[in-house]
Amino acid sequence: MTESRPAAESVRHTSDFVVELWRSVVGREFMVGEYGPAVEAELAAMRTEYEALVGAGRGWSLRTLFSTPDCDIVDFCEGFAPNRFGVRAAAEVEGFCRRFGIWLEVGGAHYNSMTPYLHPYAATAQRMTTIGIYNAILFWLNDTVGREKFAHLTDTEQRQAAATVERLCGLLDTRNAAMDPTPVEAATVEFLELLDGYADPDWLGRFLDSTIDHLRPAIRDQNARARGELLAVPDYIDLRAQVSGMYPAIALCEFGRDEYLPWHRIQAAGLDADLHRLRRLTVEIGALMNDVFSFEKECIHDRADFNLIPLCLLNNPGATLAEAVLDAGRIVRDRLTEFHRVRARIGRYCGELTDRSVVEPVSAHVEDLLGCVQATWVWQTTTLRYKGISIFNENHLA
Repeated sequence: MTESRPAAESVRHTSDFVVELWRSVVGREFMVGEYGPAVEAELAAMRTEYEALVGAGRGWSLRTLFSTPDCDIVDFCEGFAPNRFGVRAAAEVEGFCRRFGIWLEVGGAHYNSMTPYLHPYAATAQRMTTIGIYNAILFWLNDTVGREKFAHLTDTEQRQAAATVERLCGLLDTRNAAMDPTPVEAATVEFLELLDGYADPDWLGRFLDSTIDHLRPAIRDQNARARGELLAVPDYIDLRAQVSGMYPAIALCEFGRDEYLPWHRIQAAGLDADLHRLRRLTVEIGALMNDVFSFEKECIHDRADFNLIPLCLLNNPGATLAEAVLDAGRIVRDRLTEFHRVRARIGRYCGELTDRSVVEPVSAHVEDLLGCVQATWVWQTTTLRYKGISIFNENHLA
């Protein structure tokens, strides 16, 4: 599937009938915030348009969607390499998960391969493995009872999933295990023991709070039908940032290096606003780029709509899937552009500072954030998790 013509034009020639179908099916506009039959009709039309695109062999290059004239994303990620302890850590994580019965036979190898990409600078195999165990616990939850799967669970299973999350949040808050732990709780207890042995205490408290903030919205049905409302795109992005798990992921960069950010000194140096913004951009790039890569897995196969592409479509009555894809690509691309700008500004400021107790940890963390952004692209083009029949060139199963 190639782009011999501009994407929007090439799609228009093969899917005009889908646009007409949308207009005849929906028949009226709806306002952001409402949920009703019009939303379901537009989602159905989106999936019909998707099938038309696949049938016509039309689609997009994600490289083109995410690149600018000044920065090609492939060139930007050139030279990136996963952590040197990755293979060893992946084997130990799989053994840990099998011991607790939380290894996913379908998908486990894919998510287990992500950790060395997301944390290329973890300093020791032990720290790499500990981070991998954390990710494995979250992925087990995501792929069994997470937001994509939650709607397909029975009422009993949904109540059990909600109870499991509340028990896990209580465990993370108090660090006291239940008398009758489930397998995932027992695994979390052992993870906490590993982490507590060699993590900075202040950092650990913030990290566990961040994990709780992630789990509560992540393990529930976030689709428009369940919410009873349609989110505006900025509100969706705010919620997606929490659901993504990227906040604890970038916090783990500090643990991986065993080098923690001295926020009081960073603030005194006047770097805190830019560093917070760079962290936020890293989170949003990771979450929203994943939305595009996983669109088919989530929205076509799992029938979900909590994803940037359908949100772009639903917030613009009359829009086509083709237009929503281009809009989602622009949103990711704008954040990549701002990431480059803020990162350069921090670099210039650090070059003027003489306080090495600020410059060194900030520079290391900026390098970690750069690695996270690069990993977001490199891992998702490498993993088989999103491969198959696709409207995106990079998702084609070779």
